[in-house]
Amino acid sequence: MTDTTIAPSANEAVWHAAGAALYGGDLDAFLAHWQPDGRYEVAYPIAGMASIVAGRDQLRELFAGFGALTAWIRVDDVRFHATADPDVAFVEEHMTAELYDGSTYENDLCMRVSFRDGRIASIFEYYGERAHEDMLRRLAEGC
Repeated sequence: MTDTTIAPSANEAVWHAAGAALYGGDLDAFLAHWQPDGRYEVAYPIAGMASIVAGRDQLRELFAGFGALTAWIRVDDVRFHATADPDVAFVEEHMTAELYDGSTYENDLCMRVSFRDGRIASIFEYYGERAHEDMLRRLAEGC
């Protein structure tokens, strides 16, 4: 048996810092971890929501919109998987959020994350689309 400790890569540190900023409500610090032309894309688009968002303005709008719905967000079981390409990783996590209407949103996420020059260049996200659709339906019913 070997006892090996692998230090987190610079990209893993960027990932965790960006997440801490986002879930802490600091959108400017979160976006500072992204390339100006950063791109966020989902594998399973939901009707009424853009499946591809690109550039800081669109990223700000997307993440501010989700943040405006939530009293708090927490992620657990974050697993950062480096690949043979030092600028590509896969990240798994479980997200729990309490919405302002008092309901809870939970989802499991898996993302392919690309980095460029120490910042996030793109995220391609797989998530439980049924949980996301259910959250949107509950919010629409509350309006």
